Amino acid sequence: MALLNVGNSASGGKQPTAPTIGTATAGNGQATVAFTASSYIGKGTVSYTAISNPGSFFASGASSPLTVTGLSNGTAYTFSVTAITNYNVSSNPSAASNSVTPVVPPVVPPVVPPVVPPVTPPVVPPVVPPVVPPVVPPVVPPVVPPVVPPVVPPVTPPCVPGPCPTIGAPDYGCVNAGQCYPGSGGCRQWLCYNNCGTLCNNACAGPNC
Repeated sequence: MALLNVGNSASGGKQPTAPTIGTATAGNGQATVAFTASSYIGKGTVSYTAISNPGSFFASGASSPLTVTGLSNGTAYTFSVTAITNYNVSSNPSAASNSVTPVVPPVVPPVVPPVVPPVTPPVVPPVVPPVVPPVVPPVVPPVVPPVVPPVVPPVTPPCVPGPCPTIGAPDYGCVNAGQCYPGSGGCRQWLCYNNCGTLCNNACAGPNC
């Protein structure tokens, strides 16, 4: 049958562009044909038909891929895809696909697992542990360290401060620390310490003070 039908005003649609052929993949008595849809489909909807060469076996559908059945195993085929609108307007066929040859898939024998005899565990008699009398350790009295009394340091009574020495009397705990201020002449600074060694007087005394 003719698949090419150029649309006109009476057909109600324009001719869609040809699909772009993809890769054909062989199967058992069939082939799957991939393609890219038409970039322009005109009015309405569009379906696609893949046709074999030789044999003109075909399959139709709304999208990629299409599976063409009824092929002969061992025969090489190529395929082209045509777009057909719902107004029965056909595109030009696509370029031919790669050549594929359907084949019968190899027969894989079933895998029979090996027969493994059951494993009977050996009979092991129960192990009876020997009776061992309990070991009683000897009684050792605890070691008590001797009591050492704490060392108490001697208590030194606090120093009771006495009267502060008189300024100008070195023998009684006052020290001449020099001039009170520069240019003061005989005016001296006196540092006086009591019997506990505590500074108890710090004053200036003498001529020109």
